[in-house]
Amino acid sequence: MSDTMETMELIHADNLNPGQLMLGDLIKINNDIVEVIFIESDSTGDNYDIQTQNEFGEKEFTQFSYHDVIQLYVFIEEVE
Repeated sequence: MSDTMETMELIHADNLNPGQLMLGDLIKINNDIVEVIFIESDSTGDNYDIQTQNEFGEKEFTQFSYHDVIQLYVFIEEVE
């Protein structure tokens, strides 16, 4: 029986606009990868308030326009 080691690597998967985001998505804001925990758009759908949480549990709101591009990240498994 061989021993294998599985590691997870975080990679850039796609570019999305705010209307395509889902709770739990990992996105890049200011060179940090954070988790989306709240999404709300205004009545026109032009602006989105996105609340994120970093790995230390710190939460922050960021406002995006409907045409902004946000980098989506995902974990992939690597078997060594």
